[in-house]
Amino acid sequence: MRIVEAQEVERLASEGATIIDVLPQEEYEEEHLAGAVGIPLKALDASSVEGVDRARPVVVYCWDALCDLSPRAAAVLDELGFEDVCDYAAGKVDWTARGLPTEGTKVQEPTVTAVLRTDVATCRPDEELAAVARRVEDSPFGFALVTREDGTLLGRLPADGLNQPSVDGVAEAMSLGPSTVRADSELEPLVERLQGNDLRFAIVTDPRGRLLGVVRRGDAERLLQEREPVGAGAGHD
Repeated sequence: MRIVEAQEVERLASEGATIIDVLPQEEYEEEHLAGAVGIPLKALDASSVEGVDRARPVVVYCWDALCDLSPRAAAVLDELGFEDVCDYAAGKVDWTARGLPTEGTKVQEPTVTAVLRTDVATCRPDEELAAVARRVEDSPFGFALVTREDGTLLGRLPADGLNQPSVDGVAEAMSLGPSTVRADSELEPLVERLQGNDLRFAIVTDPRGRLLGVVRRGDAERLLQEREPVGAGAGHD
């Protein structure tokens, strides 16, 4: 048995692995990873997996890393003779927070994924400010985001941070710990929060802190306005 992350689950699924949701049936029906089959842990036995190829990888998942259903399910499958059992321990919460596809009966409200932009300027903390200035000038956002090579967000470099006469490097000029949201954040409450704090952008990262992109408040506002039915909120005679 081995623990896998979302990227590995995507790869395994594309190669024909079986993905099993071991949460209760009603939770599976409401929302599950695209292409997953639902076999609750209570029903996981030799008969329920009779049609699953034991020689191919099988991935089990539940709610999140604190839920113990998937490691127990992985142990059951290992006992049943499956050769490559993978536990997606981070679970459905991690998957949706990355904006990855799901299926089910749940009414899907628009999330930041619908207006996510990836054309924000980025830089490394060891770069010189002069080398980053052109990137910020060409960016539609007016700032750069500072990341490690693996994409982990370290800070934000505003345009006015590029003109500090006593500072040469990005690490000295950047603002630390910028606030972030996940890819499954619903747009309406996010827009309300941005409006209330007079903010024009939200930075989007995955659960590991890796940069996914930026959401512009104006883009989100337009999308929400377009979704409103004609005449919504109008008075009646």
